[in-house]
Amino acid sequence: MEQERVYKNAVLDDPELQQGLKQINPKFGDFVIRVAGEAWGLPLINQKAKALIAIAIDVVNQDHRGPGNPFTAHVKMALQQGSTRAEIEELLLFLCVYAGFNKVAACFATLNWIFDHANSTTPRIAEMLATSKQAATDDYSARDQKGKVAFYVLLWKRQGISLELFDDYWRDVHGPVCARLPGQYQYWQFHVAHNEGGLCPQIPGLDYTWDSEDNFDGIAELTFASVADRQTWFTASAILMDDEHNLFRKAIGYNSNPGNSITYIDRIPNGDPNGEVSAIKFHVMVKKANGASTEAFRHYLTETFAPKVSSSDSVLKFRLHLFEEVDNSRPDAAGVSHYEPAEKQYHAAYEIAFANHLEREKFFASSEYLTAIKDAAKYIKQIQPFPERTAYTFVYDGQMTLAGQRSAKVASLIQRVGANNQLQEGIVSLMSNYASEKTGSLGHYLQGLQHVGITVSDMTKALEFYIEVLGGKLAIGGDGFIGDELHNLLFQKEDLEAWKQGINPKSLGVPDIRDGSQEALDVRFISFGNTCVELIHFRDAQLTPKAPGIFDKIPSGIGHVNAPHLSFHVKDDVDLDQFAKMLEDECKKRGIDNVVANRIIHIDSESARKNAPLKYAKLDLIGDFDGWLLFYCKGPNGEQLEFNQVKRRAKEMFGKAQKEYNLSNGTNYWFYDNVAPVENNNGKNRIFNTFSANVNAPVEKIWEAWLNQAYSDKFPILEHYHNGVLREAKMPGMDMKQKVSLDKEAGTLTIEILDHPLFTGRFINHLHPSSGEPGSLPIVTYTLDLQAKSDLAFTHQDGKGFLEAAKLENVKQAVYQLKGIVEASTTNEEKTMTQSLVRSSSKSDIVRRMFEAGESMNVENFVKFYTEDAHYQFSNFPVAYGPQGIKDTSVGFLQTVAKVYHHITNIWEQGDTVICEMEVTYIRHDGKVFKLPCCDTIVFKGDKVQELRIYMDISPVFETEAVKPQASVSSDFLLQRIGKMYEALHAENWEEFKTFFTPDLLYKVGANEPVIGPDACCNLLQHIYKVLKLTTHNSRGTWVVDNTVILEMDANYVNKMDKRFVQVPCTDIYRFDGDRIYEWRVYPDPSQLNIQL
Repeated sequence: MEQERVYKNAVLDDPELQQGLKQINPKFGDFVIRVAGEAWGLPLINQKAKALIAIAIDVVNQDHRGPGNPFTAHVKMALQQGSTRAEIEELLLFLCVYAGFNKVAACFATLNWIFDHANSTTPRIAEMLATSKQAATDDYSARDQKGKVAFYVLLWKRQGISLELFDDYWRDVHGPVCARLPGQYQYWQFHVAHNEGGLCPQIPGLDYTWDSEDNFDGIAELTFASVADRQTWFTASAILMDDEHNLFRKAIGYNSNPGNSITYIDRIPNGDPNGEVSAIKFHVMVKKANGASTEAFRHYLTETFAPKVSSSDSVLKFRLHLFEEVDNSRPDAAGVSHYEPAEKQYHAAYEIAFANHLEREKFFASSEYLTAIKDAAKYIKQIQPFPERTAYTFVYDGQMTLAGQRSAKVASLIQRVGANNQLQEGIVSLMSNYASEKTGSLGHYLQGLQHVGITVSDMTKALEFYIEVLGGKLAIGGDGFIGDELHNLLFQKEDLEAWKQGINPKSLGVPDIRDGSQEALDVRFISFGNTCVELIHFRDAQLTPKAPGIFDKIPSGIGHVNAPHLSFHVKDDVDLDQFAKMLEDECKKRGIDNVVANRIIHIDSESARKNAPLKYAKLDLIGDFDGWLLFYCKGPNGEQLEFNQVKRRAKEMFGKAQKEYNLSNGTNYWFYDNVAPVENNNGKNRIFNTFSANVNAPVEKIWEAWLNQAYSDKFPILEHYHNGVLREAKMPGMDMKQKVSLDKEAGTLTIEILDHPLFTGRFINHLHPSSGEPGSLPIVTYTLDLQAKSDLAFTHQDGKGFLEAAKLENVKQAVYQLKGIVEASTTNEEKTMTQSLVRSSSKSDIVRRMFEAGESMNVENFVKFYTEDAHYQFSNFPVAYGPQGIKDTSVGFLQTVAKVYHHITNIWEQGDTVICEMEVTYIRHDGKVFKLPCCDTIVFKGDKVQELRIYMDISPVFETEAVKPQASVSSDFLLQRIGKMYEALHAENWEEFKTFFTPDLLYKVGANEPVIGPDACCNLLQHIYKVLKLTTHNSRGTWVVDNTVILEMDANYVNKMDKRFVQVPCTDIYRFDGDRIYEWRVYPDPSQLNIQL
């Protein structure tokens, strides 16, 4: 760009500048020339410095955008006053510190464009920026054409809440609810400022008086593809009425008929805004002149006003609505008026937008505007413009936007952070929970098929086949399931059929698993990544899980071998009992009467079943099955169906097995994460790929490598942030900037692409720490997610680098390159034990079963796991040889110890050796409890143990003084302590409650396993209190023997689910150590509890 002569006064001496200002508006031009000329004529600051200051002000005000912006003129003025391009660029760099990089970066791009166009050459950057600028002038009005009719609602904020609270609630609470209603094509919220006048020149003959009550605070505009769709929405919108009183005091809705809501021009590329719009916008309300007919009024607006206004180059957008009369028959909501008298009603509205206020002034001075308003007074009585503050889009093209799914605030956070994972199908589906529009379909409650169940006769062989042969991963499993509720849940319909026919239920494949006296159920779930196989085994309850199944292979109820069932996965937030009732009702409507869900309560006939409480689902499974909920029913052809939910602990276990399967097999199944993998090119202009791999190195080593990459000398650093840097990156033929952000807590390093004419997007590196279990490794994931700005990106030579980098093989190469660098710099001592030790498999399972046999306190079962020449050394006791030697050494142990429990914390295998780290709980016959750390080494010969060495200090368990009877305390004192303890329990003052117990408290309810310690006791009681709340207890009798108190009573509960009063007869036994309880046993009437512990 040539430098021109230096003016003494950059305004008064520049005729070209003066002419341009007067073309905008003669009076405006004269005013600016006079005032600015005086300012530029002040003597102390020279013209060059003033020109640079003007550029700085443009940067701060962001006046570099839109046609007619002053930034170009001020750059030219600076050059005329002797500034160079280098000086202007240095000024912009300086402003990065004080104005912020985001503001300056866009000005840099405009500056480059100015110089590229001022020079006669057309370099590559200028060519692409010019293409982008041309795209900004395109007309996007066609995108609104499918919205044939509108519902246009003016909204007044209720008194007593601030405007900020109104905005927040309407945008982030009310809006997403409305977005979920059926029928919508588009749904915008326009948050507007009040009309204060002065925004446009007055048109002679129009009424410009207004009442302050005319000022509303927002506009909800909804469009529909048809009148029928709008009616569908009206029918479903009753739910919104309950929310209106929270934020509105008045809501007036206007309808438009087909063809009466039209966008004439729209040069704003983004049609679904979420916040401030890069334009000056007004929503103008129009009242018809009293003497004009509706037909003449509409003819004037559509044939004269709208065409002339939209033809102006200064207008970015013009959208017109012609309203029908307000339906005042709509009833008011609670505290919200829907009534508008005829004299207050509007007859039309239009939305108009400008690039900036200068363009607005140019428009009002234009010939197009003057022609448009020439006869306005004949047809228009009044116009009231309302400036738009912000705009939000909740439904667009018939689909919920991210703001509609998650709220505008969350959408903004996702966009600002660049959380692309939040856009993946699984999360979108989970958060959206779209309501099905297909009448009678229950599909929107389901998540797919969760597992297929197979009843087997030989569980051992089945596990070997599905795990060892086919490579599945054990998710969860359990043995010996029994119980009346469980029996009813699985077999109620078969029982009823058998009793009706007068035959034994076993003839229909029904085992008796009510009380454990006959049969029991064993279950294993094997994950294959995208679904699971459930192995079901019914056996004699007195035998081990290795026993054969009790039925022959016939194709009927699930008690029979090879009889499968299908299990459908119900969404987590659905009430399963309600869903079962919905399923029965829907099938009954269709004449499918044999789809009937089993109930968990005992019934004797079909008529009794119809009148029984609607309790279908099993709620109280524990351990690894915590969170597993299901009900059973028959399908229309007698097939066995299950509907289940997998939450909490059970979900964790399934997810863990799925991840292990993915790592073992190079798959990317996602079901239990509720996050679907994103496919490559899943959007029109999107390129995406991701890859993960284990890295055998400490997490800190990986972070060190990432930091070295982030601060590499290859990339000049332009700016430092608290969590990263802004750096310059060069690709062949293309310069760009990258914002590098590190979040160690989240485990991410994100590289965001800035100032690239072809692409936006980011590279995301994610570090998943190891699970903490021995042998587990950190996982590194590389994700490339780019969005092309136009189709040009896929053909232009400077887009090829990104397209090449996005190929899966290159993403893999990047991961393996990091893996190689980090592992090469990691010493053998730092590497995980996985290199020498293998995670648990079949031998570890044998060890677990051996410990379970030991916990039964049945030595005969325990010694079956050992070879005839086995060596067995327990702590510091002498070595025992063979099964008989183990039996002999166990005599003294069994005389002292009543119960033992193993809590395995880690287990590894290496060849024929298993190493097991654990905490072992010993409960002596006198009730004393000991928790001791322990590590065992177990050497196998085949599938039996040849050597077991137990490394622990067992001496505290056998200290004789610990078994001596304690000195007695007065019975009155003990009873007082129990009374104080119950006071704390009734008040749910858990911290005080725990002070009444010794640290090794044993608490046992009925036949359930005991829990150890005050914290575990509190946890169990809190679990009970979720359903049953203890209110009082009525003492029937009290006995005190030495330090033991026996209390017979009626415990009074309130059932929190159905508010019933429940009285549970029980006997409690308390054993004291001084003034604190070390053993508490409760023997309740279980029929009244109806809860699984």
